[in-house]
Amino acid sequence: MAVTKEIGYFNAFVLKAANASKTWHIEETRIKGGFNNTALELGVRAFLVDENYAVERRKNAIIYSGIYNSKTGVNNLNQFSIGDNITKAVDIANGSIQKLYAEDTNLLILQEDKVSRALIDKDAIFTAEGSPIKSTSNIVIGQIVPFLGKYGISNDPESFAIKGGMKYFTDKKRGVVIRLSRDGHTEISYYGMRSWFKNNLKTADKIVGMYDNVKDQYVVSLQNNSNYYTLGYDESSKGWVSFYSYKPSSGFTLNNVFYSFRDADLYTHYTSNNYNKFYEGNLNPYEESKVTLVINNTPSAVKVFKTLAYEGTNGWQAKNIITNDSGDKAFDVSQYNTSLDYDTPGLSSFNKKENKYSSYLKNNSDFGNNDILFAQEISGIKGMYVSIDLETYVESGIQTSAKELFAVSSETVLSSN
Repeated sequence: MAVTKEIGYFNAFVLKAANASKTWHIEETRIKGGFNNTALELGVRAFLVDENYAVERRKNAIIYSGIYNSKTGVNNLNQFSIGDNITKAVDIANGSIQKLYAEDTNLLILQEDKVSRALIDKDAIFTAEGSPIKSTSNIVIGQIVPFLGKYGISNDPESFAIKGGMKYFTDKKRGVVIRLSRDGHTEISYYGMRSWFKNNLKTADKIVGMYDNVKDQYVVSLQNNSNYYTLGYDESSKGWVSFYSYKPSSGFTLNNVFYSFRDADLYTHYTSNNYNKFYEGNLNPYEESKVTLVINNTPSAVKVFKTLAYEGTNGWQAKNIITNDSGDKAFDVSQYNTSLDYDTPGLSSFNKKENKYSSYLKNNSDFGNNDILFAQEISGIKGMYVSIDLETYVESGIQTSAKELFAVSSETVLSSN
C-alpha cells in the first residue's frame, strides 16, 4: 500500500492499494500537516468541496478588502469578507473599467465609453423632489453617478493626467481629447486640432499622457511602430502650443521639476542650457524650433511682399519663403550676424534696428520666358499671401539660451499687374 498526496483535497492523505478500485482518504490532525502545527480536536466538522470552481472576471465591477493602517499596524488587505457588501458594479454596456482615481471623498471611475464618480464612505438619499442628500454610511463605495455625455477613456488608461481639479485623457473611439472638470466634459482637441486628432488617434498603438507643471501643459504622446507625435496643450492659451521631439514612456512632475521615462531611464527636463535636445546621447538629436506662418495683411488682393521682420531674440532664420499663386520664392534669410557681408549676391540676412530684426526679400524664382529681368534682380515676391518657415539656428548643435518670437510682419504694396 502506498501513501501519496492528491491535489484537490485539503489536509488529507490518499491510500491506494495496488490494483484496487477503492480509495481511502485519511484526514490529518494538524493544519497543513506541519510539524507542531495546531491540531484539530476530535468531533464533527463541516466539510465541503466545490467540484465546479472556476475563475470569473467581472470587468465592470469593483471589490474592496479590509483596511490598512500603518500607524496602528492593522493590515487587512488580504481579507475579503463575503458577509459584507464589498462589491459595486457599473453598467457593462459601457465597457470595462480602465482607470480608478480617488479624489477627496469621491472615486472617479473611467470605463471605455463612460465616466462616473462614486461616493466614498457615504451614500446619497433622495428627497421627494429628487434632490440628493449626502449622509454618512458604513458602505465604502456609495452611490455611483455618471457624468453627462458619451465619453470614455477607451483602452488607454496611460493617457490620464491630472492638474488640480482638472483631469485630462483621450478617447480613441471618438477621436477626441477630453478635459474633465466641475463643468463636465470638454473636447480640448476642438481647439484648432479637431481633424488632426481624429486622424491620428485611431492609428496610435500607445498613448501616453502626463502633466507638465513647469510649463503648465497637458502633454500627450501618440505612438506607433513607425512614428510618434508629442504635443502640449496650454490651458491659458486654450490651444495646442507646440510639438516636441521626444518620445516618452511616461512622465510626472515632482517638486516643480518635470521628469519623463524613456526605456526605463529617468530624465529631467528644463535643468540644462542645452535647449531643443531631449534625452542625452543619440536617442534624440538636436532639432530646431520651427514655426510656419502665413502672412496676408490685405485679403483677396495680389501684393508684392518687400520685407520680412520679426520681434524677438536673435537666432531665428527664415526658410521656404514662397507665395501661393504665382509661385514666387525668395532667398532664405539667415540670422542676424554682424560679420556677414550683406551685399553678397543671393545672401539675405536679418538686420537689427531698434530691437527689431528685418530684411529685404530677394526674389529667387526661376526665369520665365516672358521675363525682362532675371528674378534675382527683382526685390520682393508677388502673390496673395506668403508662407514662411521661421527656424532657430545654433552652432555645433548646442543652444545655450532660449529663443523667443513675439510678432512677425511684412511690408507690402499692391501689385500693378
